[in-house]
Amino acid sequence: MNAARISAVALISAAALAAAAPPASAQVDPDPMAAGQRVTVGDGRRCDAAGGARADSKLFGSVVLQPGERGMAAEAMVGVGAAPGRYQVTIECGAGGERFTETVTVRGGRVDGVNASQAAGGLVLLALAGGAAYLLRRSVNARS
Repeated sequence: MNAARISAVALISAAALAAAAPPASAQVDPDPMAAGQRVTVGDGRRCDAAGGARADSKLFGSVVLQPGERGMAAEAMVGVGAAPGRYQVTIECGAGGERFTETVTVRGGRVDGVNASQAAGGLVLLALAGGAAYLLRRSVNARS
């Protein structure tokens, strides 16, 4: 093979790899998510911190991304009324800068967590266990 053919093959290979590479996308964690859940939205180090960045979605409105260890990121709360389905999250680097989008999934159900009645029940059980321990210790000491 002569040098021209080798160069042509190298250029075609590089172009094919570039075309096959996935486009830049926003990073949203966790995905899938539930309505009312807190998520982290990031740029994957694609935006310049000096220029700033913003994330927009029907799920949480617009949030300003702040510089951090993994690039520009922010926490956002998925709307409590978000219906199950697929939603777009778009990040824009600076004003009028590069834009990239990710499609995320909202699943049915609620956010798993502790509500007020569960917390109160846990405190009652803790108080009962403490009272039982006190009475047992007192009865053991009385016998001695």
